[in-house]
Amino acid sequence: MWRNLILALALGVAAFVGITVFAGLEELAAAAAGFDYSLIPAILALVSLSYAGRFVRWLYYLRLLGVSVPLGTNAAIFTAGLSMTVSPGKLGEVLKSVFIRQVSGDPVARTAPAVVAERVTDGTGMLLWGLLGALAFSFGPGLLIFFLLFTAFGVAVLRSKRLSMLAERLLSRVPLLRRLVPHLHDFHASSNQLLAARPLTVATVISFLSWGLECTAVYLCSVAAGSESPFLVVVFIFAISSIAGSLSMLPGGIGAAEAGLAVMFVTVAGMARGPAAALTFVIRLATLWYATALGVVGLLVVRALLSGREEAEATK
Repeated sequence: MWRNLILALALGVAAFVGITVFAGLEELAAAAAGFDYSLIPAILALVSLSYAGRFVRWLYYLRLLGVSVPLGTNAAIFTAGLSMTVSPGKLGEVLKSVFIRQVSGDPVARTAPAVVAERVTDGTGMLLWGLLGALAFSFGPGLLIFFLLFTAFGVAVLRSKRLSMLAERLLSRVPLLRRLVPHLHDFHASSNQLLAARPLTVATVISFLSWGLECTAVYLCSVAAGSESPFLVVVFIFAISSIAGSLSMLPGGIGAAEAGLAVMFVTVAGMARGPAAALTFVIRLATLWYATALGVVGLLVVRALLSGREEAEATK
């Protein structure tokens, strides 16, 4: 986790330097000076509510799997998972499954598919917002529809028993990966359960609403930066940039997401480079880095809870 964080911080500094070069230091400073900072509390409140919505989705997944964890502990574990927002594709959030195993004894292979399902429905929820922007402003929805179909294909693969058996045969031939084979049955069973039609629909609706809160926060960022771009234009830019960051498989999408935001705010929204760069910086602070900071706090809380649990068991 700390290696990921250090690498992400280094990439973040490099991205900030790149944005500064793109806009020019004087233009960026002038745009930052004109930013309406009074909107920051509302922006962070909306982002926090977005994470609360995703926590509801996490609870829904665990209930489907029959995994029981005390609510307060579960909230701390979910928040700790945000520390892995800076991992490639956020897949490092499987850390939550490790903590769940320590608390309830449920194997990682059983709950890890919940993290995969989160990423799938994050994708479907964000793609739906991107499609709304594309259709409303004729930006061409073809690429987004392709990604939606690709996601549907990925879901079908995860639910396929035949492909799961094929993976089992392939892994059994690789000495270093052979130990994963006994866990594939649990993984496939949980994936099949969480990605069935009803759970997928329910989780996508939750994801769509949660991302809507974050999209609104991003729109408030654009208002604070002085942009007059319509809501759906800002949403479209945010959706495309977020998808590009995820597909890049860079930690937190750092570099790809910033480039997408800055360039599209100039080319699509018609902003000057200085305000576009300042807006990009604020959006990433309010989404990526705010989540990471919450995650580090959550991680410290979980470690304290687990230490207290171990001490209590030792005294029995």
